[in-house]
Amino acid sequence: MNMHTQSAITHRASPGAVRAFSMLNRLVLLGIVLQGVWAGGLVSDLGGAWRVLHGVTGDLLEILALAAAVVAVTRLRGEHGLATWSVALSVLLIIQGGLGAASRSASALILIHVPLALLIMGLGVYLSIAGSRAPV
Repeated sequence: MNMHTQSAITHRASPGAVRAFSMLNRLVLLGIVLQGVWAGGLVSDLGGAWRVLHGVTGDLLEILALAAAVVAVTRLRGEHGLATWSVALSVLLIIQGGLGAASRSASALILIHVPLALLIMGLGVYLSIAGSRAPV
């Protein structure tokens, strides 16, 4: 066994860590889809409850994505791609939350907020698939 193979074996993630990462990412992805529903209520002018739901869900997504990133960085050793993209998703969600809050007084920021949401959705799908395929 060469050094590279031995390193890959010793750095495999535990099944529990992979399950935790996958579960957190699935929750993030569900929240991202719900954000689209809540945003639809917002643009349809169905009342202020949609804005509250959108904001609260966004805050929860930031926390869940940060938790997933922490799991990826600390427990999924050897899965550098998952760790990197998980941190990126967490940062993008924090930026997205700031844009959403700022768009109340500067509505033009919606022009960035909506396309960024699509990028976040794609990254969420990628992490959910990649996380379920991580070696244990």
